[in-house]
Amino acid sequence: MNPSLIEWLKKSLRDGSTPIQIAAAIARGVAINKGLPRDSSEPELLSCGNLLAPSEIEYTPELVGAAYEQCLDSSIRRNSGVHYTPTEVAQKLTDIALSKAPPGPICDPSVGGGSFLLAAANVFRTFGISPTIIVKDLLWGIDLDPDAIRVTKTALALWASEDQWVVTDNNLVTANSLETGIDAFQSPPSKGFSAVIGNPPFQNQLQHQTVRSLDLTNELRERWKTSAGPYADTAGFFLLVGSSMLSEKGILLMIQPQSFLSAADSLPIRENLEEQLGLMGMWIGGSDIFEAGVHVCAPIFGPIGGESQLKLWEGPEIEERPPINREKKDNWTEIISASSGVPCVNLQGPELKNISSSTAGFRDQFYGLKDYVSEKHLCQGDWAPLITVGMIDPFRNRWGQGAFRYANKSWVEPVVDLDALKKGNLELFHWVKDRLRPKILVATQTKVLEVLPDPEGSLVPSTPVISVECDYENIWLISAALSSPAASATAFARAAGAAMSSDTLKLSATQVSEIPLPERTVQWEQGAEYAQQAYLADSESVWASCLHKLGQETAKAYETGNDVFEWWLNRLPAWR
Repeated sequence: MNPSLIEWLKKSLRDGSTPIQIAAAIARGVAINKGLPRDSSEPELLSCGNLLAPSEIEYTPELVGAAYEQCLDSSIRRNSGVHYTPTEVAQKLTDIALSKAPPGPICDPSVGGGSFLLAAANVFRTFGISPTIIVKDLLWGIDLDPDAIRVTKTALALWASEDQWVVTDNNLVTANSLETGIDAFQSPPSKGFSAVIGNPPFQNQLQHQTVRSLDLTNELRERWKTSAGPYADTAGFFLLVGSSMLSEKGILLMIQPQSFLSAADSLPIRENLEEQLGLMGMWIGGSDIFEAGVHVCAPIFGPIGGESQLKLWEGPEIEERPPINREKKDNWTEIISASSGVPCVNLQGPELKNISSSTAGFRDQFYGLKDYVSEKHLCQGDWAPLITVGMIDPFRNRWGQGAFRYANKSWVEPVVDLDALKKGNLELFHWVKDRLRPKILVATQTKVLEVLPDPEGSLVPSTPVISVECDYENIWLISAALSSPAASATAFARAAGAAMSSDTLKLSATQVSEIPLPERTVQWEQGAEYAQQAYLADSESVWASCLHKLGQETAKAYETGNDVFEWWLNRLPAWR
């Protein structure tokens, strides 16, 4: 968006103008540039307020919705999960969807500022269809926000009109499509829509501003016949809405938070979709699309067919990538790892949970402990070091070697006051005591699996550090297996997309426990010896050499190729 326009938007808001009044001013600017008449046939929005937009702006219909969504209060955007879709992104995704869709009307069930409907209008025009037919017959939309509907109706009218106004009648409606589906329309197309496209609101259920009530979650489950968990992002339910609106050979494309591909609570939605439709393609957008920085993707569904290849697009430019082989019901996170260049591995064998137990604390443990944590020199009683994710590097404990964040404070040597904890919270004390046993701590948000062995059982893991607890004699074998190139590649295939960055790992305790182990071989045992040497290393050169040899030996133990080893080696963190 033009910098001078952004400054004008900010000034107008400071002067007391509302988002709808600002959108109306932009719309009037477009109408003036096109020489459209100001009479009773114009969209109602044009008569809203008398704000004048700057004359030096290049006005387009797309600018009306963009200005409206840009001017919404940031708290409203967060609470509603609204993210404006850049015009170029909406157009390219729509081009892909409509190139695969049969002829017919399309719908956006969360229309927002109308960017996807305008993109579809541009595609239909290349087919030689008249603007009047496009706007009146082929473009349909729903939104909970009545002003968003006013804005979209006006933007489409500005797009279609030349000498006289062309305004849609009943194809744009104010409703909650999560409740109504296609029934929001009085007379929807009898055979459904040829394509359903859009960018639904993202409502992360781990954030206070966007959390649903349990009653609402249960209503969504019942309405859309799914067993999705309570933490499933609301955006995923819109895919079920869209699938219910499709014609027999229709195409579904809706932007999603990338976590949708890996979140356990969204698994039933993914399964529901693959029962009805074929997953034809995937756009992996990255984090630079929306101002919130959330990583996004867009699955593309169509008729169930015999194709085993999945088409891929990547990045803000939506560049096509080589397709990947994929069978129905395969893990969706493998799509992210394949597009990121993660080598494919297919590990077989007994799982880690056969010789250990994996656990991670939850909010209760994280917030419960904070009142019993102090710097070591201030603790008078019995204590144990508290280990955060930031303190863990491969086989290195950085506790006491820098400043680390915990509970919104900076710490150097944080310890849990065990005596105070026993007196103040006996249940939490027992949880901590249960962690004080031989174990391997696993960090999250890392580029490879990073572990810190704790053979003495003296460390307390801080949520979300994962504690893999085992017999003392298995400490180094498990450490070597978890640190292997094969384990990291497998972890990416199973959990890609769950972390803050698509290039880092965030596994649950259950996912760690399901990592396959190699057969007990000489190479695995040799890797375990290098794991112990890396843990004891007191210099960068020795540490790096041991990690290198550990990777080589465990690659042999898992029978993975050199490509997996090289990929892993290039992702290892530096000595700190």
